[in-house]
Amino acid sequence: MTLKPDFSIYRCVCAISFLCLPFPCAVGYLLTGVFPGPASLTAGVLTASAVLLLLPIMDEYVKPALNYALAILGVCAAGVLGGLSVRVWLGLVLALYGLCLLRRCRTRYASLQPLFRNMSVWYSVENHARYSYSMALYLLALALPGAAAPDWVSWIPLPFALTLYVLLLVRVYTGRTCFLRPARELEIKELIRGNLRTAPFQSGDKTEEMARMSRLYARVVTLMEQKRPFLAGGFGLGDLAGAVFTNRGYLSRAINILSGRNFNQFVNYFRVRYGAELIRKDPNLRLISVAQMCGFRSTQSFNAAFKVNMGETPSKYQERIRSQKFTK
Repeated sequence: MTLKPDFSIYRCVCAISFLCLPFPCAVGYLLTGVFPGPASLTAGVLTASAVLLLLPIMDEYVKPALNYALAILGVCAAGVLGGLSVRVWLGLVLALYGLCLLRRCRTRYASLQPLFRNMSVWYSVENHARYSYSMALYLLALALPGAAAPDWVSWIPLPFALTLYVLLLVRVYTGRTCFLRPARELEIKELIRGNLRTAPFQSGDKTEEMARMSRLYARVVTLMEQKRPFLAGGFGLGDLAGAVFTNRGYLSRAINILSGRNFNQFVNYFRVRYGAELIRKDPNLRLISVAQMCGFRSTQSFNAAFKVNMGETPSKYQERIRSQKFTK
C-alpha cells in the first residue's frame, strides 16, 4: 500500500486525514475565541486515524475510501459547527468508519475463491492488523473523559492517539503492517513471491537433500521470473531441467514438494502472473492476445488457469484494473 508520487485517490484520502487533525480545534477556536481543550484535539487525531484506516488493502477498491473519507470530514465539520459534544460527533465518525469496514467485509466474503489463493496469507496479516488498529481506535474513543473531568485527565489519551496515528502513517507510506516484525513480514512476502509452501518435514527432519532441493527450486523460480522460458512454444519439463542442469525426475519432485503443484500448474502460475502484468500495463489489450503472449494455446485454458491463480476471471481482473486507472 505504498503511495505513488503522482496525484491519486490515496493522496486525497491522506490529505483529508491531515485536514482532520487540527480541524476541530481550529474551528472551535474561530467560533468561540477559546481553545476547545485536549479532548477536541484527541478527537481530531482519532478522526484522522479512522480516515487512514479507510485505505484499501490488497485488491480492495480504492474509490469507496475517498467517499467515506469525505463523509467523515462532513460529519466532523457538521458536529463542530453545530455545537455537538465531542463524544457525539466522534461517535458518528466511528459509526461511519464501522459501516465502511462492514462493506469491505461483505465484499470480500461475497466471493470465497480469492480467499484460498497464495496471497490470502498476506491478506490475513493485513486484515488482522487493520482490525487490531480499529480496536485501539474504538478503545481510545471510549477512554475520552467527560466534560466534568479535570484538565490533566483529558490530556492522557492524546499521546496514545498520536502514537496510533504515527503507526498508521508508517503503514500507509511504507507498505508495512507494523503488526509483525519487519523480518517476518519480509519472509512472508518472499514465500509468496516464490510461491513456496511450508515444507512437509518438521524442522528437526531436514536433510541435506532437502537443502539441495530448496536451492534448485530457488534457481528455477529465478529463471522463470527473469528469463521467462515458458513464453517459448513447446516449453516442457525437459527444457526446464536442461536449463538448470538437472534431470526431469528430480526437478519434478522438487517442484511438487516445494510449490505444492505439478509441472503444468507451476508453469501456468508464472504464465498467469505474466498475463496479469500485461493487463496492468495496458488494460485495453484483447484477452485472446494476452493468452497467446503468455504461452497458452487456447483462451479457455488461459481463463481457467487465471481464475485458479488469481481468484477471478481475466475479464473481471481487466475491468477492475481499468476502473482503478480511471479513478486514480
